[in-house]
Amino acid sequence: MSRQLKMEKKSTKLSEINTRTAGPVDAKLLVELGRSSFYEAFAEETAPEDMAEHLRTAFKIEDITEQLQNDQSLFIILEINSAAAGYAYLHPEDPPDCVKTPNPVQLNRFYLRKDYYGRKVGNTLMAACLERARSRGFQSVWLSTWEFNHRANAFYKKWEFEIAGRAKFKVGSDIQNDNIFLRRI
Repeated sequence: MSRQLKMEKKSTKLSEINTRTAGPVDAKLLVELGRSSFYEAFAEETAPEDMAEHLRTAFKIEDITEQLQNDQSLFIILEINSAAAGYAYLHPEDPPDCVKTPNPVQLNRFYLRKDYYGRKVGNTLMAACLERARSRGFQSVWLSTWEFNHRANAFYKKWEFEIAGRAKFKVGSDIQNDNIFLRRI
């Protein structure tokens, strides 16, 4: 892509930025958005066979459909100019031992299309996550992110998440180290 085209794309006006709760009709959209966002974020650092395996197993339509039907799950879609730009998935999983706060919820996925990196729209999605988690009675949010995902780690720190521990995360056959971040809300 030419530099001029990238600049034009970057300067596209973000006039309508909003979030909405996903429903069962959004399952296919969430699968596609999850796969494309994960690929865009990690393809350069991930072996092709590991990436293919992860995309195949982590974003199954059956799993997303089941999660959407679970009353405890919450998917929030970020839309920009009426197009899906990212999404977040919150679910009250059993936290790791390092999460010692009362009534935590896991921010299981927080994905943004690469076209929107650096444009501050992730702030809208994070604000929606924290507000909706708080409104459901949760007192803290925890998440895990790859130790070498410097952009995400800086973003979470900006949002006052603190590293509480470490965990392993599998991408295909690659076992990676994740930071466990935690924030009271």
